[in-house]
Amino acid sequence: MSRAYRISVAESLARHIQVDDGVCSNLELLPVLEKREMGALLGEELETKGFKKEEGKAVRREKDGTTVSVDLETGDVTVKAEGKAEVNLETRRTAVSDRPNDSVKEEALRKAAREQLEREAQSEEEALRRKVTAQLEGKLKDLKDELDGVVNRVTANALKKKAAQLGTVEEVHEDGTGNVTIKVRV
Repeated sequence: MSRAYRISVAESLARHIQVDDGVCSNLELLPVLEKREMGALLGEELETKGFKKEEGKAVRREKDGTTVSVDLETGDVTVKAEGKAEVNLETRRTAVSDRPNDSVKEEALRKAAREQLEREAQSEEEALRRKVTAQLEGKLKDLKDELDGVVNRVTANALKKKAAQLGTVEEVHEDGTGNVTIKVRV
């Protein structure tokens, strides 16, 4: 009668996971003034919304890790979200062998344990990716209304400047919906 030997292995996996997601769009600014002037007006308006000017861009970093960047020359908007996590996983495997030091069975157990840990790490990374994507989608909804308002104010300010260049502005009327009426004497 042969004897049964228990083989136990323990494996662990520690990994730093970082995922990034982003989207790009463009502000539809009417070319009322020269690009440089429109960019300056855009930068001024974005500064009132908490943006900081950095190398030709207006950038705002949110508390949730989202970064919004607007190129002041082209009007390109880039929104990026990132997530980070530390993953520490452990597993144990046990098998029975009829040999006291069965290296083949031990290696098979280790391989199965490492594969399981790798699958769990990939699952954690995918969950983080879904979370970051959901965060980005939520931010885009809020940001769209905010940037639409910025574009409307920049356009109105550009029209006022252009009207002043054309003649004497006699009257400016703005209603609450964003409509602007400018009366100019040429």
